[in-house]
Amino acid sequence: MPIGRVAVVGGSITGCAFALAAARGGAEVTVYERTTGELADRGVGIALHVDRYVELEAAGYIDDSTPWRNVVGRKWLVDDGSSPRGRLLWDQSAAFRMYNWGQLWQGLRRRVPAEVDYRGGTPVTLGEDGEVVLPDGTREHYDVVVGADGYGSAVRSALFPDAVPQYAGYTMWRGSCAWEHEPMDHLISVCIPNGQGVMYRIPGSEGDRLSWGLYSAVGGTDNPRPALLELARKYFPPFWADLVTATPESETLIQPINDLVVDAYTSGRALVAGDAAAIARPHVASGAVKGIQDAVAFETACREVGRDGSWDDVLARYRAERQPAGADLVRVARAMGYAMVEDTPDWTVMTAEHMVDWWAAQHADDGFGGHALGASIGGR
Repeated sequence: MPIGRVAVVGGSITGCAFALAAARGGAEVTVYERTTGELADRGVGIALHVDRYVELEAAGYIDDSTPWRNVVGRKWLVDDGSSPRGRLLWDQSAAFRMYNWGQLWQGLRRRVPAEVDYRGGTPVTLGEDGEVVLPDGTREHYDVVVGADGYGSAVRSALFPDAVPQYAGYTMWRGSCAWEHEPMDHLISVCIPNGQGVMYRIPGSEGDRLSWGLYSAVGGTDNPRPALLELARKYFPPFWADLVTATPESETLIQPINDLVVDAYTSGRALVAGDAAAIARPHVASGAVKGIQDAVAFETACREVGRDGSWDDVLARYRAERQPAGADLVRVARAMGYAMVEDTPDWTVMTAEHMVDWWAAQHADDGFGGHALGASIGGR
C-alpha cells in the first residue's frame, strides 16, 4: 500500500471493514461515523452464504467468534388451510450462516486496530479532492476518502449527483421477535400474491430471535402498520402470521425497495463502497457480503500496487473489479424482485418441479448469496 492517510466516511459494517483493510497496509486511518455509541438495527438479520463466509474468514475479516445460526435449506410455503405452518411447495438446498446485524457489526468493530481514529458523532461532507469537511468547518486532507456511508451516502451525492436510488415499486416490512420454538435450520419463504415473506432464526442478546421480512407491492407508507397486519393475517399461514403480527411496532421498520449502481466507483481521490456504491434489492441476500468484499478488494489492490505504487493505481484496480460485480448483483436482484414480487405466479398451483423451473428462469443462482471474490463477471 502506498504510504498515506485514509478517511473512511461511515463506521458501519462496510466502514469497519475498510478501516481494517487500510490499517493493515500501514495507512493512517480515520473513521467518521455520524452516530454515537453502539450501532444497532432492531435485531435485523444478515445472511452470509457459506462459500462467501469461507472466503471472508480466509481474508481475516470474520470468524466464529461472532454468533451465528446455520441454514441448510429454504422452505417455500403457501397458505392453503392444510396446516398452521403452511403447505410445502419446495425444499430448496441453500447453505447460509445467519447473523444478528448488531453482532456482526460488533465483530468487525473489534477487529479495527486501536490506532485507528474512530470518531463517533461526527457527520462530515466531502470537500475538494481528498478533503473531508468537519461539522465546525475544519478541512482535513487525505490521500484517499472512502464513502462507506450507506444507502443515503453523502459521499456518493457529492461525487455522483445524478446517481439517485430508484424506487422499485414495492416495500419491505422488517422486524424481529423472540423465537421460542424448536431449532430452525431453514430459511422460510411464504409465497403470497405480489409478495414474499422471508423468515429465519438469528442469535439475540437474550436467546434466539426470528428475523422476518414481508415484501409487498400492495399498500403504501402513509399508514404502514395496519397494512402489514392485514397482509400477514390474510396470506400467511396462521403460525407465521401470529409471530409477525405480535411483533411490537417498536421492533418493526418499513423499507422502500430501491436499487442503484454508480458508473465508476471512484472519482479523483475518493471511492464509494457497499450500499454507497451499489444498492441491490435484498432478495440476493448479499448486502453485508458486498460491502466487506469491497474492502477485501481494496486491500488486495493496495498489496498488489505496493508501497512504491500510486493511489491512482489502487483506485483503478478497485474500480475495475468492484464496479462490474456491483452492477451484476443489481441486475440479478432486479430479476429476482420481478419474479418474487412484481409478477408472481399462482402459488397455489405450483409444484416442486414448477418451482425448480421458476427459479432457474430468474438466473437467480448467478447472484444469490453474492459473487465469489475476484470472480470474472464483466462479460455478462
